[in-house]
Amino acid sequence: MQTRMRHRTSGRPGFSGRNSRHRRYLTGRACTPRRGIAAIAIIGLAAAGLAACSSSNSGNASGSGTLKIITWVNPPAVTAITKIDNEFHKKYPNIKVQLQTAANVNGPYAALEETSVDANTADIITNVLPVQPMPLSPSRNKESNFQYWASNGVFQPLNGQPFLKNFTADSINVESYKGQTDALESGAYTEGVFYNKSIFAKYHLSPPATYNQFLSVCATLKAHGVTPLYDGLGDVGAPYMQFLYWPLMADLWYPAAPNHNLALDLEKGTVKWTDPHFTTVMNEEKTIARYLEPNYTGVPWEGMPGQFAHGAAAMLLDGSWDLSSVHQANPGLQVGFFPLPGSNVASDNQPFLKGDLAFAVLKNAPNKAAAMKWLAFFATPGIYDQYVDITGITPSESSGTYSTFSQTVMGHWFGKGINQDVAFPALPTSGAYWDEENNWPAAQLDVVQGKMTPQQAEADYQSGWQTG
Repeated sequence: MQTRMRHRTSGRPGFSGRNSRHRRYLTGRACTPRRGIAAIAIIGLAAAGLAACSSSNSGNASGSGTLKIITWVNPPAVTAITKIDNEFHKKYPNIKVQLQTAANVNGPYAALEETSVDANTADIITNVLPVQPMPLSPSRNKESNFQYWASNGVFQPLNGQPFLKNFTADSINVESYKGQTDALESGAYTEGVFYNKSIFAKYHLSPPATYNQFLSVCATLKAHGVTPLYDGLGDVGAPYMQFLYWPLMADLWYPAAPNHNLALDLEKGTVKWTDPHFTTVMNEEKTIARYLEPNYTGVPWEGMPGQFAHGAAAMLLDGSWDLSSVHQANPGLQVGFFPLPGSNVASDNQPFLKGDLAFAVLKNAPNKAAAMKWLAFFATPGIYDQYVDITGITPSESSGTYSTFSQTVMGHWFGKGINQDVAFPALPTSGAYWDEENNWPAAQLDVVQGKMTPQQAEADYQSGWQTG
């Protein structure tokens, strides 16, 4: 089953990894070394939310002075934002933009984001997880930080802003709660398999459409001494297994979901983690992982695009956010794309769509007037087109003229696929150990490494799973 993408934003690893990166760091998690910081931050969240509800704009109405934006180290997005900041300053010379970054969205950046919200020391914050879908029964331990801030009035409403007319209804709705639009969606990324066309041509290989064909391609490459697949878990950990478990769940389990919404079925309890389709997903993960580069758990994610660009492997498991980095590392490389094929029914194998960067203005922002001017400037079609071209993101504006390396690589797959919103459920921030978002991927890696069977992982997930 193929669905047209809802224009929301996934970078990534998210953990947008790196962007997703497409994943969030969640406060109050005892297994993290940041337990003390998180505990302090979580105490301040309620106060920040309450204060924001009653706050008026600080600073002057013109917005002159310094505008502070925070985000994580995602090279294409940082490059694009920096370019836009420079152009913004030319238009508004009385406003100086300060862009502060922190490495990895699930660690240092999460700490920066928490303290910035608690102390109102930033004007615009960025996040990779949207406001929607909210958990069926929202509560502090089920909501992400971003959702919690949205539901507690921490963000400046964007309702009525003229620039929203440029964006699709879906991209607005996914960042709204109870009628209030809390953030501006930048777009979405695609996850799948990127391949070196020259290597494929050398060994007379074609992009596989089914699981068996994919294994045959991997086996052929390995027989010729070529590393078939590349992924890097170093500096990010088990969450970067997402390039296996998310697409495989979408290929193998999502098509069998009773309501064509696996995420909702799991949250309601109409589908259980012990489902045989999930067993197949994990068995395939383990099989595919045999074709990864040696020491993939220690290879830093930061080097993935460059390593692939210079021939370290024939295929890269990644998101389209890294294509600009691949292109920069080796402009002459011919890159192709195909969805990771988990099923032997070719039509079930679709790209996995992951939302990325959203911009939110704090209601207590020191320079809220400048922040609103920046968002309006960012949303200007010509300026937004630059952001899309630099990042390779699938746009959330309803029109525009784009010329991106991503479009060339993705071909007819550009903007198509299964969205995370319907393929993977919201995980709680606290509760049963294996169901917490920071720990859920660790069990997947344990299965791949033979430390846990699929049945053991399923039982662990299901034993503490709370349905809405």
